Amino acid sequence: MVRRDNGEKKSVPLKILGETIDYTLAQIQHDMLAKATAVRDSRITTVMEWKDFVPALMKGNMVLTPWCGDEQGGEVEEENVKDKSKAEALAAAGEAEEDERTSTSAAAKTLCIPFDQPELPAGTPCFFTGKPALTWVLWGRSY
Repeated sequence: MVRRDNGEKKSVPLKILGETIDYTLAQIQHDMLAKATAVRDSRITTVMEWKDFVPALMKGNMVLTPWCGDEQGGEVEEENVKDKSKAEALAAAGEAEEDERTSTSAAAKTLCIPFDQPELPAGTPCFFTGKPALTWVLWGRSY
């Protein structure tokens, strides 16, 4: 029997092959999830100020920020973040506008409001507007 994820080979008696396959598949799933989670977690950067936001995105990171957006105006502010991040990313790349032939956007977009929220001290300012933040939001590049 050979594991396709790591190339490990071993001989397994036919008598216990079924149980060994079940166990090995569960182990592969566990190992792959742990690896993917570690990679994801290593690519999350916490940003408190706008000046650090676009550079973190351009490194391929997801960015966790304090955010003031809510249902009244949050979508407008999100569009403003998208527009400003796109302009700054293009400027940093020395481009005036995006090439329409590519599907890669330099703009930021919200990915989610994480279920497990880090502590948000009272009075923490939103990274974009400076208003009091209501929650943490995870951002990524729009593709």
